[in-house]
Amino acid sequence: MDKKKFRVIIGNKENQQLCRYTFVEAHVTNTRLMGVLGLRIKWLTEREEEFFQFFHLDAEEYGLDDYMGLLSPTEEQLDFQTAKMMGGLGGELVLVSERESRYLLREFVKKNSVFGEQLPEPVIDYNFTLKEKNALSKEEVNELWDKICEKVDEPIQLINYFIMRAVGADEEALRYLCDSGQTDYRVVEKSGTLLKSVTETLRENDEIIYLSESIIDIGSQYKMVLSELKVVESKQGYRIIGAEVRSSMNITAMEAAFGLTKPEYISIYYMNDREGFIQKLENNKPHAMKHAYEGSYLFTEFNPTNQHVRKPIYFLNEDVYGIYYITEEEQLLVGAYSQENIEALERYFEQGPFDGLVQLDEKLRLDRPLLYEFVQSDYSDFYDFLEDHQDS
Repeated sequence: MDKKKFRVIIGNKENQQLCRYTFVEAHVTNTRLMGVLGLRIKWLTEREEEFFQFFHLDAEEYGLDDYMGLLSPTEEQLDFQTAKMMGGLGGELVLVSERESRYLLREFVKKNSVFGEQLPEPVIDYNFTLKEKNALSKEEVNELWDKICEKVDEPIQLINYFIMRAVGADEEALRYLCDSGQTDYRVVEKSGTLLKSVTETLRENDEIIYLSESIIDIGSQYKMVLSELKVVESKQGYRIIGAEVRSSMNITAMEAAFGLTKPEYISIYYMNDREGFIQKLENNKPHAMKHAYEGSYLFTEFNPTNQHVRKPIYFLNEDVYGIYYITEEEQLLVGAYSQENIEALERYFEQGPFDGLVQLDEKLRLDRPLLYEFVQSDYSDFYDFLEDHQDS
């Protein structure tokens, strides 16, 4: 999703090229197995000013897809930008060296060329970080991967990550998750999204095997794939020692929707001050991803950890803590996938900074998720949308 971007640029082009930077420290999120990373590097300029760089790195589609530079920020500005760029990824911040951070950045810049994506501007602001090309040894790369990936200490966690990375055509991550470093496991012909996976543990001839039935979105169609996987425990954690596709079939959108059916809770509010509410939401939830539509705004807040990957019944949307959709009709739709979350969000929006900005109109429990469908529709009023979709 698009993120609101703001940048602080150091001086003019000539000054940026001549300025020297001394590395201080760098941190990265340990979320590589989710396909994304947040990288923050702190430099000291020759004028003894602190300069922070923030990078959003995507392994599946974009490469380096977002950048922000902050010169001499306040603690509040630094915390805000850290939350905005890295807070929604669900991992921990891990310390990495200058060589490791430069290597990571260069590796993801290469992906921009592969994916045909432009680098985020202003490139001159961070071009100096790409110039030094001291390669890491194989052992150093392995050590770096152990830093940028959370430890895989459960078989189900491993299997969900493995299938997820296979669906995303992420060969680097697949090699990391395999005991031998090699796999010929192919789930789909082109990159897609793992929507759901149900894993069953079986014992056959004194050997434990895992069967996973996965629903996959590959853009123009959906697939149902049954995989058989074998796991071993190693020094690095659990790893895959065997994986094969037992069956694969195309399914309709209706069949996929039926397989993904789960309750969705939506609380409908009306806003007394739409612009004031949006500003408060951006200030209080900088980690929520924002997407702008014509006259409407969608904010998605993710859980602070990726614990949903450890469940035998994995749903992609269980990574979502809350959904906040602001319509042209002054409606605020607050969505969640559990009773616990929606009740917590109702308390959140009815007090504190939002007190007096919104009024609760109705609470709904739907048998299947409809909020994203409404966002993608031509409707501007949720009640009109529900009336026309009550029998669908």
